Amino acid sequence: MEAAADFARQAFDYIVVGGGTTGLALASLLSADPQVRVGVIEAGLRKDDEMILLPGMVGKPLDNPDYDWLFLTKPQTLAKSRRLPIPRGKVLGGSSALNYMAYTRGSRIEFNDWEKLGITGWDWDTIRDAVNAAEAWTPPSDYAKLHNADNVAHNHGRHGYVKTTAYSYYYDLVQPFFSTMNKLGVMTNYSEASGDLIGIWTYTASVDPQTNTRSYSTNYYDRVSSQPNIVCLTGAYASRVLMSDNRDEVLRALGVEFYSSGQLFSASVSREVILSAGALQTPQLLELSGIGNPDILRKLEIPLKVDLPGVGENLQDHFTVTLGAELLGHHITSDDLSSERFFRERLQEYRETRRGVFSSTLSTLAFIPASAFIPADKMKYMLASLDRTLQSPEIKNSPYKQWYELQRTWLENDAVAQLEIILFPSYTHVGCTKENAKHYTMSIFLQHAWSRGSVHATTTSVFDPPEIDLATLDSPGDVDMMMLLEAVKYTFKIMQTGALGDLTAKIIEPLPTWSDDRLRDYIRSMVKSAWHPIGTASMLPRSAKGVVNDELKVYGTANLRVADASILPIHLGTHPQATLYGVAHRAADIIASKQKMTAKL
Repeated sequence: MEAAADFARQAFDYIVVGGGTTGLALASLLSADPQVRVGVIEAGLRKDDEMILLPGMVGKPLDNPDYDWLFLTKPQTLAKSRRLPIPRGKVLGGSSALNYMAYTRGSRIEFNDWEKLGITGWDWDTIRDAVNAAEAWTPPSDYAKLHNADNVAHNHGRHGYVKTTAYSYYYDLVQPFFSTMNKLGVMTNYSEASGDLIGIWTYTASVDPQTNTRSYSTNYYDRVSSQPNIVCLTGAYASRVLMSDNRDEVLRALGVEFYSSGQLFSASVSREVILSAGALQTPQLLELSGIGNPDILRKLEIPLKVDLPGVGENLQDHFTVTLGAELLGHHITSDDLSSERFFRERLQEYRETRRGVFSSTLSTLAFIPASAFIPADKMKYMLASLDRTLQSPEIKNSPYKQWYELQRTWLENDAVAQLEIILFPSYTHVGCTKENAKHYTMSIFLQHAWSRGSVHATTTSVFDPPEIDLATLDSPGDVDMMMLLEAVKYTFKIMQTGALGDLTAKIIEPLPTWSDDRLRDYIRSMVKSAWHPIGTASMLPRSAKGVVNDELKVYGTANLRVADASILPIHLGTHPQATLYGVAHRAADIIASKQKMTAKL
């Protein structure tokens, strides 16, 4: 790591702001050219400790300011005015150091449909190749195969940076969950990486199979950190991109201003600045740099550089609601880790053998289309309500009209997942007095919510968090609430059916006997962010409130790009990590090709 003053004195070809999932990977890929010099500015520090590296420790770093930015939304009116947490990784490696390690692709249909939004060069084949370039996959063990792990080698990358495989430990609720979902007509998918992720499956995890530790974006940096042409500055807070004078027709990024240990520095750049600060902070940095909605910048007294009203808009997330149950019989669950003795013994087992509960976390995901969980009569009513709203002048004249039309088609496409269902082998609830009682949680995740929020700077200081509004449950025709209500009812069926139903002593909360009104109230009280924010610097046409073009360049600038989750124009029906590594590789290819073209001129 480099001292701030030394960093500021250097002449960089590229500066990447944000050493997270995408940014650190991209910076490392750019440094493959020995003729260029790459600088990375990252606010967090490197922390390769057990809270990050041990899969079974997932969740432990959250709410710790040494690891987590501790972001909260503004009060969400339709969610009982609660402020919802959205953890983001404040360490080198970003959220790839904190997430559940799911290395899952999206849907072939969804990526190919991006072209309908005016985006080219980002179809399924292109994204798949980029995601595979990031991956160093190891086939699953025989034990993992017994738990339906993906073993279709041609769908995976073998020579990339992020080590992946199936987990080596499985809780005893996994097989009953598979059996019950199969009984309900949801088939086992043995090849979710194919671009068809409908079904129930065991996910491939970003885990090193040799050490059973998390594999994350620091893997990229570790390969190149000894090279003289890449410098990573940690503990530094980028405060704005320094832009050329407004007299220029197309503005140039000249460098980056940043704070380190309370001092203000600036570093210059000759080729490009790339923002990779994530969906919550990239738009804040753009606004602090004078790029955004003129009305917002005027209130903050920030001189306007580029008029881009889409900055900070189009915020989307996956929304989740949980249901809890008590189990019959004896089971080992992650709740057992709350016992100091059990925790200590299992941790020692892991340290000695790299096996056991600390080598794994949840492992099984189910992705289903709307028709699988919404009864036909309810679907007809929901679509009629939605269609009436979509005919309103507000939406018909919206720059996001094509987005609405596309998402509407997905509701009736059985190849597009609208709901994710996860069984967590744990549950804590008030009033549990039964000694040695074991529990599980069913979590449902809305994959294509219609709610659209925003994130904006509130002051001129990068140290003040942006205002985040997920607009939770604020959807056209109330479609998000309708879908979550039917998802809760469907989940009751799961908890009462087949092998899992036979193991369920009782459903704790909510209850199947509750009225729709009471269930809606429960949803409003419990709905949360699934911590997958995207879309706030969308790759869309400028006329559709886009912020970057399909080469990730910020409109109105010559050499400022964005490469992180903020560029995704519409949410993915999957966990975003693998796609974000793909974004890094796609960005590296775009930048390299542009430099070759420039060199020929």
